[in-house]
Amino acid sequence: MDYFAAALTGVPGVGARRLRALLTCFQSAEQVWRATEKELYASHTLPESVIQKLISYRRKTDIARIQEDMRRVGVQCVTCFESNYPMLLGQTNNPPAVLFYKGHLPEGNRIVSIVGSRKATPYGVNVSYQLAKELAAHGVTIVSGGARGIDTAAHNGALASGGATIVVAASGLDYVYPQENRKLFKAVCEHGGAVVSEYPLGVRPCGRQFPARNRIIAGMSCGVIVVEAAERSGSLITSDFALEEGRDVFAVPGSIFSSLSKGTNRLLRKGAICVTCSVEILQEYNWEITEIPQPGHADVLEPDEEWVYRFCSTGSMVTEEEILEQSGFSIPRLKLLLVKLQCKGKIREVRNGVFCGDMNFRASCERICEGTTDNILFECANIPSGGPRGHNPSYQGITGYACIGRRPFYMVFFLF
Repeated sequence: MDYFAAALTGVPGVGARRLRALLTCFQSAEQVWRATEKELYASHTLPESVIQKLISYRRKTDIARIQEDMRRVGVQCVTCFESNYPMLLGQTNNPPAVLFYKGHLPEGNRIVSIVGSRKATPYGVNVSYQLAKELAAHGVTIVSGGARGIDTAAHNGALASGGATIVVAASGLDYVYPQENRKLFKAVCEHGGAVVSEYPLGVRPCGRQFPARNRIIAGMSCGVIVVEAAERSGSLITSDFALEEGRDVFAVPGSIFSSLSKGTNRLLRKGAICVTCSVEILQEYNWEITEIPQPGHADVLEPDEEWVYRFCSTGSMVTEEEILEQSGFSIPRLKLLLVKLQCKGKIREVRNGVFCGDMNFRASCERICEGTTDNILFECANIPSGGPRGHNPSYQGITGYACIGRRPFYMVFFLF
């Protein structure tokens, strides 16, 4: 591992382009580190002010300390000129000169990115989870940013099928952002994936680093799937980077009434590829469909998940506030648990902030629809609050969910 390359990423004023130029000129990071002032000027790779910063930085930086810190945290690094550097990322216009990582870097090009809103709807979370789970089950590596919402659902979906997933961080790898995903990032590294970053240890996450991070998400993959995005979402920055690199942009269609679908629907109007299932992605790239074995523990609940699931399955609906009060979990921790349980199909959000166990939900459907003229076997689907009234007078004025029977468009609406 090249600790000199790791050290050079901390030089003020030396970004990815300048560092690549230095490595090309001097053939190795160690040669750059040991170059004299005269040799640096003669290389014509840096302006005078940056050369002086590099010389000053070298005097006060201890390579042995950097080596010790990286070993302690379990971080490795690779330069863009090495054979194990991610192939697709290396083909982009501005790849990181040095990529830090924990875990296992992806090989080949069977890789897609899934991105979207942090404040995702249950629809978006479920779509992200299912797409990632099904693609990963077919040997596709899933790349995302490790953020709340769509990103977290994508990583969890890939892990649920025993596949590999890559988290692209916007900080040094000694920081975990968001904090509630610490266990998730650890699981990613332990199951064939990696957490990667272009930033050295000690760099905290900050706003300007997230758009730069997005070019890596786009660059590591054949295509970017945007699940949910508002009109000015950072996910649209990722799609722009993908287009600049000649990569495909996919978008999941969403409700015309949802602000979080305005960005994705606009992408579709501009020519993005519409995606509604994982098979469409596999067919787009002519990837052979070879399922990997499904692990038996994929949907086994963690102790905290089990507690929330049981609390939601007591026979009546519960609010997020009630769960929070009884559990003692932090708000971010509870939100993560609720998302994971919805992804696993264990609970449903029947309306904003109100949950019930999946079996309770189905039982309610069957009780309410019992005795109707149709022999109904139901799939429960979200419909907008305030929707049309049902045909059966005994259920008029009721909104929220629909029982869809054998007859087309026959719906019974009931109140929760």
